[in-house]
Amino acid sequence: MRPADDPALRRLPAGWRAWRFPLALLAALSILFGLSQPILGGDMLEYTLDTVAIAHHGTPDIRLADIAAVRKLVPQLGWAFDPLEQDMREGRQNVYPAFARGRYGDVFPIHFFGYPALAALPLRVFETVGIAPLKAFQAANYAAVFVLGLALLRFFRSAVRAGLGVLLFLGCGGMLYMNQTSPECVSAASLLAGLLFWLGGSPVAGGIMAGLAAQQNPTIVMFFAFAPLLKLCADWRHDAGFKTNAKAQLTRANVTGFAAGLAVFALPPLFNLVQFGVPNIIARRFSDPGLISGTRLVSFFFDLNQGAIVALPGVAAALLVWGWRRNLHLTALCLALVLALILPALAVLNWNSGAAGVMRYAFWAGMPLVFALLLRVRMHGRWPPLLALWLVLTQGGAMLNAGSYTYVEFSPLARFVLAHAPDHYHPEPEIFAERMAHNDDYIQPDKVYVYRPAGLPAKALFNAANKNAGAQLCGPGRTLASGNRIVESAQGWRYLDGDPLCMPAP
Repeated sequence: MRPADDPALRRLPAGWRAWRFPLALLAALSILFGLSQPILGGDMLEYTLDTVAIAHHGTPDIRLADIAAVRKLVPQLGWAFDPLEQDMREGRQNVYPAFARGRYGDVFPIHFFGYPALAALPLRVFETVGIAPLKAFQAANYAAVFVLGLALLRFFRSAVRAGLGVLLFLGCGGMLYMNQTSPECVSAASLLAGLLFWLGGSPVAGGIMAGLAAQQNPTIVMFFAFAPLLKLCADWRHDAGFKTNAKAQLTRANVTGFAAGLAVFALPPLFNLVQFGVPNIIARRFSDPGLISGTRLVSFFFDLNQGAIVALPGVAAALLVWGWRRNLHLTALCLALVLALILPALAVLNWNSGAAGVMRYAFWAGMPLVFALLLRVRMHGRWPPLLALWLVLTQGGAMLNAGSYTYVEFSPLARFVLAHAPDHYHPEPEIFAERMAHNDDYIQPDKVYVYRPAGLPAKALFNAANKNAGAQLCGPGRTLASGNRIVESAQGWRYLDGDPLCMPAP
């Protein structure tokens, strides 16, 4: 019997059926919320301090009392706040690098306070009722997943298909980040919800969700270039010309959604301009366009430790085999959006940065590919059973794998390849150096990094600018001989595969 044919349901008020899915999703998220604990990750120092600041005095500037309050929340990490507190007590202009003084001398985190503002109200409530205050970050993340569920429901007009869509999001990295004290889950869920709302007929909601996603990850502003184009292609009438099709998109709702989303996105650059004199202080301090390279682009998609493939193997395969057949142009546009989202992020200084399995950037920037698959499902009319089974198996396995290691160690798959085919795997240098050494530190050009697991050939990383690399690899008075297997990487870094062949130094 179909749900609509159930006599018990027919006796219920008509509006009840529309509320079944939201209530079921809310109940499921509430259970997960109660069973799970917050995970300190990402830029924890900034977000915890700013959330406490907004909750306690309604402004995002950091005060000594805020530091004292956060120490009570995370006593095991109280030492991490010492440098900032000392700088503030001594009145230094240049405070701990993750923070900066504004125009009038106040201290702010370099990340915008949009995400802390979402967590501030729950934190205040949780402090009052006795719930662990740091669960406020989970509340913000879970709220974004709930809104994503509503967007899926509107997009599919089916509770079953919407529910499977929520599970797909969780299986594509959501379950790795939804308990973290960082904005990645909010950014990913809001970006995907924005695309679903926009193409599902709610452009105002779509624009606002995309603007919210872009507050913490500014490259998401590219949504506003691609979402209207995706909608134009999806609604294209072949019996009309370009002018008629384009004019059909210039509705009041679309224009309002576009403007509202850009207004929400504009808050961080305006705040940065007022307080710091630049549109984005993070880009000024912690990025270098010279780091953008093909090596990093390949790493973003295919690195075996934190690339997008770690979180999206089943989705990628489904798009290649099935997803492109009826909407190749839309799938190509979604892939182009992924590239637009990630290319500026390739300039960040810290490439191996606090990943929960999949890289933080790859998690939210991979959402357009998830959307491409969801769009194909809607065009098909239902979730094909074999596709659903495939996604459950592959994405479930991907999440188990991604949750089995930290970002300062090689993944099981990377270790396997390094053991059995080391000549064919050359990670982005920072990933190799930090995971080999099990620490999070800047990679140093004057050092060599040697990976020599027991019983296996060595793999070394050195920089071409390091004149002592030969002696460091071969010993005093010796240097590298010809015939070594050397592979060029980014920024002058080179891999030496196998034990070094050496000769006396000239």
